[in-house]
Amino acid sequence: MIQNNPLILSIVGRKGSGKTGLVTGIIRFLASKGYRIAAVRHSPHAHPIDSTGTDTERFRKAGAKGSALVTANETNLFLPSSKWEEKIYLFTHAFNDCHLILMEGGIRNGSEKIEVVPEGEKPLCEGDINLKAVVGKGTVVKGTPCFAPDDIEKICGFIEDRYIKPGISAAVLAGGRSSRLGQNKALLHIKGVTIIQWVLKTVSQFVSQVRIITNSPEEYQHLGIETVSDIRPGCGPLSGIHTALSISPTEYVLVVSCDIPLISPEHIRPLLKQYPGTDITIYKHKRFEPLCAIYRRTCIDALEELIDHGEYRIIDLFPTLNVNVIRIDDEECFRSINTEEDYNYIAKKLAGRAENSQG
Repeated sequence: MIQNNPLILSIVGRKGSGKTGLVTGIIRFLASKGYRIAAVRHSPHAHPIDSTGTDTERFRKAGAKGSALVTANETNLFLPSSKWEEKIYLFTHAFNDCHLILMEGGIRNGSEKIEVVPEGEKPLCEGDINLKAVVGKGTVVKGTPCFAPDDIEKICGFIEDRYIKPGISAAVLAGGRSSRLGQNKALLHIKGVTIIQWVLKTVSQFVSQVRIITNSPEEYQHLGIETVSDIRPGCGPLSGIHTALSISPTEYVLVVSCDIPLISPEHIRPLLKQYPGTDITIYKHKRFEPLCAIYRRTCIDALEELIDHGEYRIIDLFPTLNVNVIRIDDEECFRSINTEEDYNYIAKKLAGRAENSQG
């Protein structure tokens, strides 16, 4: 089952329990890390869609399906809907460029939820399979994570691990022939660690899972990571990207080449901040870097069309897709290992990085 973005997480509880304060704290903390968070206020009561006599109300009475009010600093949508599924559809599309939607309220809906519990009270949602955590002073629910109200960092860590990271997986492409080196460059060692392991260590901390895309899976079995062969081999990196998206359990995939070990977490974070809502999020300096980029499964049809026509340039995807280009001055981090000189240079750089981290 593909996990779509953005997910909706409800923050529920009794009136006056502190829901609004918690939502505000979560938004502030996650936004400081670069995540885009949308907020929705849910009310269980029926309200007039708009005030009687206003222009928007007159538009609807005339037969408009919905109406909107656009002002200098906000947009208000008035969309009549009685079905919960229709309301959720509207949220996920309106906030398509967000990592997560927080909904304050909605205790009876079917979305996963965190309940804020006042001291001395019992959770209203105890026994609800969608209750995934509780927040309250001294509150304990067996089998459910419990957090103190003022421990925003731990609450946000729980949300990040459960609801944000699972929205994206990673694929490390290990399909090069390494003909100029005469051996598999992914398995060359630097400081006792193979090149591909340097890459895997960097990307794995940001995603729900990692796969290696390779047509020689036997060479990577010792790593204990799932390997997948190209579905449509012979098309260069396009084959790897197509395979990664086709078998992905997530809507978005971070695609990275196995031979660019100078990539660091600092180079991955800008991609992760900006990928929601776009088909491709990619770096560009003098040229594009398609093998350190985030692709959406919406690219699959365009990829297959190129492959069908024998066109294997990744840049040919751009005209038909929504592409977010991130400018970067540092092109050294994308340096790949193709020659002995490349290997020696990168080995020196990584050795210095390891020494600095230990110091």
